[in-house]
Amino acid sequence: MKLTLATNEEINILHSRYKRFNTQLLEKPSELYNHIGIMDVFNRVLTEEEASELLGENHNLKYGANFLDTFTQLFHLKESEVYVHIYKKGLSKEAFKYKLSCLNRSEANLFRKLFSHSKGIYKIGDVEALVFLTKLSVTELYFADFFFPSLDTVIIGNYDLSFPIYSKTIIGFKKCKEIIEENGLFIRQ
Repeated sequence: MKLTLATNEEINILHSRYKRFNTQLLEKPSELYNHIGIMDVFNRVLTEEEASELLGENHNLKYGANFLDTFTQLFHLKESEVYVHIYKKGLSKEAFKYKLSCLNRSEANLFRKLFSHSKGIYKIGDVEALVFLTKLSVTELYFADFFFPSLDTVIIGNYDLSFPIYSKTIIGFKKCKEIIEENGLFIRQ
């Protein structure tokens, strides 16, 4: 698994492009991103009744592969580098231990490494690392922000396979939408 700390130069470039790394905490993302949507299994917001019927662990297991395939295709785009931000604040020792207990030994070791550095910005170097990080979000074990600089886009892991997507350009947004739809998913706007 190839996952390396982003260099200071890479962090500065990402910061100048995205302004903030903890995108999930933005109160008004539309101030930084012109194109916003939700990558989802459904093309509309579910009613409460539908959500209680359809969502949950089985839902995530059933559709998780669609998300893994989408992220893998985005990763393989020409000239595409992918970075991940691991937001470390707010995770108690008990919660951290629980998350470790849900992982196999090698995954737990990697998860520990992610929290051993203060920067929290990593460059994803291979599909194995990408799949590991995507699975953390798909299984709702730990949510991360994925940065796709070649698309000027950020995708955020979230509950119920409803991943917010923020793009600075229509070109990046449309390319993401194309790949997302190829994998049987939707972007709700």
